[in-house]
Amino acid sequence: MQDELKSKEQALEAERQQKEQLSTLISELERHRRNGSVFSIILIDVDRFKAINDNHGHQVGDRVLVEMAERILETTRDADTVGRWGGEEFLIICPDAPPHAAVLFAERLRRTVSEQPFQAAGAMTASLGVASVQPGDTIHGMISRADQALYRGKNNGRDRVEYAEEVLVTPP
Repeated sequence: MQDELKSKEQALEAERQQKEQLSTLISELERHRRNGSVFSIILIDVDRFKAINDNHGHQVGDRVLVEMAERILETTRDADTVGRWGGEEFLIICPDAPPHAAVLFAERLRRTVSEQPFQAAGAMTASLGVASVQPGDTIHGMISRADQALYRGKNNGRDRVEYAEEVLVTPP
C-alpha cells in the first residue's frame, strides 16, 4: 500500500515538473521568435536503469534517481531549468546556450555522472542528447531531435553525448 502511494506521488510530481518544463520551453521559444535568442535542451537518460530496479529493487532505483538529480543540479547554472522528464530521463533547458556550449556542458554532466560511484548502486553512466533551437522550430521538434540524439548515443555504446542532427525548418 505504501509503495503504491509513493508511486502515485512520484507520478504526480513528474507530471507537475513536466508541465513546468513545458511552460519554460514555451517561454524560451517565444523569446527566440521575438529576438533570435538561442537556447538548447539536454535529455539525460540513466544507462541500464532497468537492471538497477530488477537486480536491487525500486527503492535503490529511486535513490539512484535522487542522486542523479543532485549531481545534475550541482553542475547546472542558475539560469538552467532541470526536471525529471519521464522514467529515468531528465530534461535540462539551457537559455543562452548555443550548440557548442551546450555540448560542452553535456559532456561535463556526463563526466559528473560517470566519474564517481553512486552510493546506492556503484558505477553508473548516462547517455545525453543535445538539441538547439532552429529557425521555425517547435517544442516537439526540439524534444524529438534531442531524444533521437540520446538514443543514437545508447546505440553507439552508452555513456556518450550526441548532438542532434539539426534540420533547418522553414516557418509555415
